Amino acid sequence: MAVPQYSANVPDEIITPDKVDSMYLGEMNYVSGAPSQDTHLKARHFVDTATAVRVFLSGIQVASMQGLFAGHESVGMKPNQTIGISEGMLNARSIWLTPNTTTPYVTSEVDVKNGPVVLEVGTPVLGLLDNAAFKFAGKVGVTHPLDQGKGGKYFIYHSSYKGEVPEGYISIETEGYQHWLLLRIVGQKAQVESNIAKLKQTMKLYPYGENDQTEFINLTDRQYNTVHAMNEKFYDEINALIQYEPTEIWDQEWIGLAQDLGIEKGKAFAPDERMKAVLVEAAKIATAETRSTYFYPEENMKVYDDRHWFTPLISGHEFIDENGVISVDERATFHFMATGITPDMVTNTVGKGSAYLLATRDASDKLLDGGEHYTVTLPKDVPVANFWSFMVYDNQTRSMLETDQKSAGVDGLSENVRENDDGSVTIHFAPKAPKGWEGNWVQTMPGKGYNVIFRAYGPTETWFDQSWRPSDLQQQ
Repeated sequence: MAVPQYSANVPDEIITPDKVDSMYLGEMNYVSGAPSQDTHLKARHFVDTATAVRVFLSGIQVASMQGLFAGHESVGMKPNQTIGISEGMLNARSIWLTPNTTTPYVTSEVDVKNGPVVLEVGTPVLGLLDNAAFKFAGKVGVTHPLDQGKGGKYFIYHSSYKGEVPEGYISIETEGYQHWLLLRIVGQKAQVESNIAKLKQTMKLYPYGENDQTEFINLTDRQYNTVHAMNEKFYDEINALIQYEPTEIWDQEWIGLAQDLGIEKGKAFAPDERMKAVLVEAAKIATAETRSTYFYPEENMKVYDDRHWFTPLISGHEFIDENGVISVDERATFHFMATGITPDMVTNTVGKGSAYLLATRDASDKLLDGGEHYTVTLPKDVPVANFWSFMVYDNQTRSMLETDQKSAGVDGLSENVRENDDGSVTIHFAPKAPKGWEGNWVQTMPGKGYNVIFRAYGPTETWFDQSWRPSDLQQQ
């Protein structure tokens, strides 16, 4: 072949050979750089699967929010009207992501699509408002500078609202429509019943300009699910919110990837047989990756250099590192196992907020076995201004482990917790209580994998400088 008069020195690295062997796709064929029909289809299928995996991993928080909305509506809760309270505390009959049983939960859905909503608070609460993208929208209660435990009328409205904010109201402007309201009652454990009664007498939730029709339901002992799917139904869950919410609240690249799968606002999500197969396969791969980041946490999520406790909140509640980069793994890990996003979850202020330690493995780096006996020792003078707690969660559901022990945990407020002679506290995790240490025991179940969360409410100085550290889970 004659050399063209105008020729270039073409680098080998920009040329695609006529035959390429791929680890994942096998043989791929080209003619002068143009893929064969078979190669085109194999690549398209692979890329669609990879896209669906990415949409899953970066959309767990969206599906999680839809799971909460659908779950609470399944028990009769109505947006802007019904407030659910776990009056007798939550237990394993209700499937929630990693709840605790120390304080009552107060929860509702606030939807401002058709106009502002008023939330009246008359007793001390600690809470948050998160939008459908599971992004923090506002504080409610003692940590809000205009409330600080005194209460008040909250005026919650979408940014498109053109009216005035009524005088004397605490305003929360938001870019989304649907929101999850989550509150905890602030007060002594011995006064739970009276505090709930006071809250029900004073709390109201209603659309602005309409009559108050607030109703309360008790969530304790209700068998219902608020956790999102881990199979192809996941994509139906995110589609529900993409259809309802303003597009502005979503990450624009993520919503573009979802659109490549046929999930687009204003259009029916109707995948053909090929795309259905893609979504089934992608959910399997994304599930493996999501569970892996929880049960094989990366070193950057480890809290201590000499033990296995970790937290996906290591970079804060927005999962942004010092260079302004979002950690997708940390975000996916958090939303896989938890709910509720607020700055109060990550505190740098001594005696304020809360801190969390997670354990999925023991001191020998083995997965926790429900049939074995483990201990954790808290050195004396646990650094908390308020209290500490342990809770155990089922590895499958990430909800409370189903046992005969209603609390699924133990906390420092219990009068039954015994100290060791040196002032330290040892907590036992086992199927049966060790004799004499029943008050320090958390029940587990043979044949059931589980994980543990340690919560510190109001962490103090030695928590932050890490001179105080709990032991790993030690197999006995």
